[in-house]
Amino acid sequence: MSRKRSFYSLVFTMFNDALGWGIVLTIFAPLLMDASSGFLPLGTSIEKRNVLLGFLIACYPFTQFLFMPFIGAISDHLGRKKVLEWTILCGAFTFVLSALAIWWGSIVFLLLSRILAGVCSANSATAQAAIADMSSEKEKGKNLALSGIAGGISWIVGPPLGGILSSKSYFSWADFSTPFWVTAILFFINYLWVLWGFSETRVKENREKHDWKQEIIDLSKLSKISKMSGWLLVAALFFLGWGFYILFFPALLVQHFHLDQAAIGLFSGYLSIFWLSSSTAMNRGLALCFHPETFVLSFLPVVGVAVIALAYMPTTLWWYAIFPFLGVGGSIIWSSILALLSNLAGKENQGKVFGVSQSLMSFGMFVSSILAGSFAALNERSPLLVSGLCLLGTGMFAFYHRFHRKKQL
Repeated sequence: MSRKRSFYSLVFTMFNDALGWGIVLTIFAPLLMDASSGFLPLGTSIEKRNVLLGFLIACYPFTQFLFMPFIGAISDHLGRKKVLEWTILCGAFTFVLSALAIWWGSIVFLLLSRILAGVCSANSATAQAAIADMSSEKEKGKNLALSGIAGGISWIVGPPLGGILSSKSYFSWADFSTPFWVTAILFFINYLWVLWGFSETRVKENREKHDWKQEIIDLSKLSKISKMSGWLLVAALFFLGWGFYILFFPALLVQHFHLDQAAIGLFSGYLSIFWLSSSTAMNRGLALCFHPETFVLSFLPVVGVAVIALAYMPTTLWWYAIFPFLGVGGSIIWSSILALLSNLAGKENQGKVFGVSQSLMSFGMFVSSILAGSFAALNERSPLLVSGLCLLGTGMFAFYHRFHRKKQL
């Protein structure tokens, strides 16, 4: 029973992290882009609103990228439990700070809260490490896949929940701060669950002195593995292109179609249904049907074309038709790239290659959100156009990399 409580407390931790991220992406676009929200001064230009939105979204993945290796290393020495307790409790505080910042109308405090949230959410690597600690070799893949499915469910729940809880159409007392108060409560429940229900998984005698110099040497060796550097670049470019799309399609829905946060939340939840379905199918055996390279090469062009088409659709009805391609394609590419990198790395480098892939994801989201804000200030459709072109370019490079390697062999 103790092992099950520990395991599900970890899954709930990752569920909360993803839930908070989904809520934020639903709310920030209408909060900053819609002048009627009253958060920014009425005379704030649309260009400045787009740039601020980009920075507000970017600070979270950037600090996550910086602190993920650091938080993971601390958990190797102090143990998983202490790190999880403090980061989850701090995470609850960041959502309280976000709610207060919205009440105060302070963009500075809102930025600060998101910076701190990025630091705290770096504990997802610690949660994954704890799951790996308590899993046998046979159980490890299944258990880690279940945590990914929990993240997918949170993306179905989070965006609609954020939109509904912040809309006066559903609750007369609601405002943009309400979802942040609710999320803070969930994080505090998460903290109590870990405090009383999680048993330490990092064995004390294994907490050897950390050799940072050797870690850097080992990471440099990772890129020298045959085919690895090319597929790491494919991963980085995919995360960059996907970031342009997933982070800024809510802004287009606000500016071009004048949707509110509740409608945006329902759109995001609809997309996540297809993401979760394809992730579950991959976990249940679809991944065994083809080599990961085949999935990546097949779906990158599909997703790239779908994103570009999305930018020019005259009504949101077309979005409902295109989203299944994006949800299924994005999920299959994502999981296939991770599987491909894992296969190339070998058993002795699994921790390092997943750490590198997560850092690439966070860095790609950071860069895309910064650039997308500037591009959107020029044209509201441009982030989606850049996304589609980046994904198509990634597909072309992946084809070249595979053909070039086969030719060398």
